[in-house]
Amino acid sequence: MQPEVEITKRGEKHFNAYVGIGDGSRRYAREGLASVAECLQDAAAVLGSEFNYATVIYDRMRIGSYPVAVMAHRAFDVADELMTKLSNRRVPA
Repeated sequence: MQPEVEITKRGEKHFNAYVGIGDGSRRYAREGLASVAECLQDAAAVLGSEFNYATVIYDRMRIGSYPVAVMAHRAFDVADELMTKLSNRRVPA
């Protein structure tokens, strides 16, 4: 079962991160983080080496699956990619 990392924006400068293990329940929550990258790093620390990949959801939009190790060590790159994918999905065709 692949875990899910759900990130939501709260206000102008804060984000919340939730980690679930695929059954719909949240197993971990952290609120008030400063950036999407910080959310990814925090979630990766919780998932540790037990899971290889995690699905990332941003503001209720499923963005994609990423290696947990990449989320931990290249969080800023993954955050930039997430925002690009999100922006591309919101552009009307």
